[in-house]
Amino acid sequence: MVCRRCGRILEDGVRSCPFCGEPAAGANETMAKRHDGPPEWTELHALAAVPEEKEQLLSELRRLYAYFLQVRGKYGVRHDLWLMQWKEQEPSLLRWTVGSGVLTAVVYLIFWGILPGMARSFFFVLWGGMASIGYIRSGRRYERRRSRLAADLRRVENELRDWYNQAENCFLPLDYSDPKVIRELIAGMESGRIHSFRVCRINSEA
Repeated sequence: MVCRRCGRILEDGVRSCPFCGEPAAGANETMAKRHDGPPEWTELHALAAVPEEKEQLLSELRRLYAYFLQVRGKYGVRHDLWLMQWKEQEPSLLRWTVGSGVLTAVVYLIFWGILPGMARSFFFVLWGGMASIGYIRSGRRYERRRSRLAADLRRVENELRDWYNQAENCFLPLDYSDPKVIRELIAGMESGRIHSFRVCRINSEA
């Protein structure tokens, strides 16, 4: 979940943002919407023409840098959500089988000392039950986390797209609107490492 005021990533179940105090009043509504999947992409406006003169191009880059700097926190949140998605790992049936087997063996040995007549079939029943239930539950948690991250990422991305669409005479693709990237472009143009922005211009619209 992402705070609607400051954009920080919040843990599930919190009632207010620990950073700015904003109540997480929309959490239930957000969770309900996630069952229908992430929201639709916000369409991007067409790109403006790239300024021909170098000085004019630098001036426009500085103007856009100041504009997008106002939402630099959202770019950081988007990056964090990307990393969280990348780190999410699907549950492994093999790991659950091995782990449940070890745990079941410990439990079986404890009770076997107390109840010597315990049937060996109980071991396999317990092992299979723990492995299957654990794997299924972890799979459901994984799907919920993945759905939550996808919805949060799409919402932050759409907020950036809305801000991007309001930029006047923006000739930068969305992927180049991050203030860090614009700053590198300005530095490259000033140092001469980048001779023309046209070679960097790409269509980043999803």
